[in-house]
Order: sequence, then structure tokens, then C-alpha cells
Amino acid sequence: MEKSKLYPQAYFQADKIEQVLSKLVNAQKNEQPTTFYYLTRGDESWRFDNEKEYFTEYRKDHDNSFLKRTHGQLIFKIRYAKNNYTDITVQAATSHEIDSIFDVFEKLYPGSKQKPTTVTTIYTDTNTIQ
Repeated sequence: MEKSKLYPQAYFQADKIEQVLSKLVNAQKNEQPTTFYYLTRGDESWRFDNEKEYFTEYRKDHDNSFLKRTHGQLIFKIRYAKNNYTDITVQAATSHEIDSIFDVFEKLYPGSKQKPTTVTTIYTDTNTIQ
């Protein structure tokens, strides 16, 4: 089974995500994880070889990021879009496994909301000659 949830205006701190990932490792001791780490900043995109590299860059200002970790039947995905949302998906054999991961993010969400950025539009009269 699988559950996804969108957290509007959320940015979850790297150390909190790392805690969830370490929980996954402990729950799936016999499985070697497969991982995918991706991040964009401006006109650059990066795909990382390991968690350390990824979280070093994740902690810096960036536009989008995606992390996927698979441990056997357990799959955890987190996608962040700056000033927009964080989307989390968990696939597992039981709803209890899924809920235990989402419980962490539910508690973190109120403190993870970003303030929306405001865009100031300046209108000029193009018919005015200066």
C-alpha cells in the first residue's frame, strides 16, 4: 500500500529527514537500500552519489529537491519545491509502517511552514516620455 501527502509551503530540515531515514534503516536491517538524490539551484541540477553530499547541498538555499530510498518493500520519497510545497510518499506492507513515518512529519509540519514570497509589481506608464 502507498500514501502520499502534500504539505503546502513546507520545508523540512535536513536533520529531521535524516532521523526518519535512520529509522527506516533500523526497521529494515537486512535490506541494502537503493537511493536516488537530486537537487536544482538556479540553472544547475545535481544528482548525488550519497546522502552526505545531498544533505550538504539540501541545507543550502535551493529550488527543488528529490530523495528516494528503497528498503525492500519500504519506499520513502520526499520532493521539495521552493516556496510551494513538500510532497511525501511512503509505500510499505502495512498502514502502521506508513503511519509511523507520517506521524513524524505531521508533528514537524507546523514549524516547517515557509512564509510565502510576495512579488511586487511596478507599473510604469509607457506613454510617458522622459
